[in-house]
Amino acid sequence: MNWLVVVVFATLHGDVYIFNEPAWETREECMASLIDPEIQPNYIAKLVLEYGKPMPIQLINCLSEEQIKEILKQYTGTNI
Repeated sequence: MNWLVVVVFATLHGDVYIFNEPAWETREECMASLIDPEIQPNYIAKLVLEYGKPMPIQLINCLSEEQIKEILKQYTGTNI
């Protein structure tokens, strides 16, 4: 099972960004990457690259691909 970093922004619509790389084998590895001073700047740089500016972050968490698919299925009403 792969675990991915999910970022929810503190924006009007609660925009979400899902890092599909790196994918971690365990939630513990994924969560540890969030506070690793060698990995953390990579996450920040990718977000700034994608959005062109720093975005206000509400929360960051690690979810399994299955959890993400289920949430998206419930939100969109379609199978992904």
